[in-house]
Amino acid sequence: MLEWMGDAWLEVLATELIARTFRHLPSGRCSQMRERLVKNTTLAKYFELYNLQSRAILPIELAERTNPGRGTSADKDLLKTRSDMFEAYVAAVIRDDPENGTQTAVNWLKALWGRSIKDEVKRAESNNNEATSKRSPKDELAARIVVPGVRIRYEKTGKRDKKDKHVNQQKFFVSAYLDGWGEKDKFLGGGSALSVKEAGQKAAEEALRNRKLLQGLESKKKAFLEAREKAAALE
Repeated sequence: MLEWMGDAWLEVLATELIARTFRHLPSGRCSQMRERLVKNTTLAKYFELYNLQSRAILPIELAERTNPGRGTSADKDLLKTRSDMFEAYVAAVIRDDPENGTQTAVNWLKALWGRSIKDEVKRAESNNNEATSKRSPKDELAARIVVPGVRIRYEKTGKRDKKDKHVNQQKFFVSAYLDGWGEKDKFLGGGSALSVKEAGQKAAEEALRNRKLLQGLESKKKAFLEAREKAAALE
């Protein structure tokens, strides 16, 4: 019962932490990150980190094993067993103190999970601080080169990267193309990510890093705007 309750609590607490920390992340990417935090391999590592095996009473066939490999059945799998016991421990922390147990677990897990996704947290903090004043890469690219009759297309292509090692999910590759300024299907940049939306933003980022390409397109936009102003002045 404690393992079942702990599993539910971990799911809820991980969801809350991710929602608060990664406010601008697509929901699909949030789900993938949550899976990374609550999967068996992650929880089994936490079990070992806190040396909980020294407090556990295990069947002899499990206690004598040293490798947390996959067994012929779930109840003989040491990794799964350690994950289950960590879930039970979380539930015990919460239930043992009806008044403060939940907050104790929240503070503990937040610090623990923060170590597992520290790089993502740093990026999120930076993005959250700049979100109100900085355009997204797609918006920035459009502002610099788009005028009426010119457009940027973002298309999911057949190219795919290898699976993400953390969540075992296939990445998507999106390419940005320009139609206009005498160009058709001109490749601007590409990017890969666990969601099509995020990959599109990365494609725009790559285009923005191509200074030579941007300078040429921005010059065309500047000439167009100057010609339009002159034409308007003559009317």
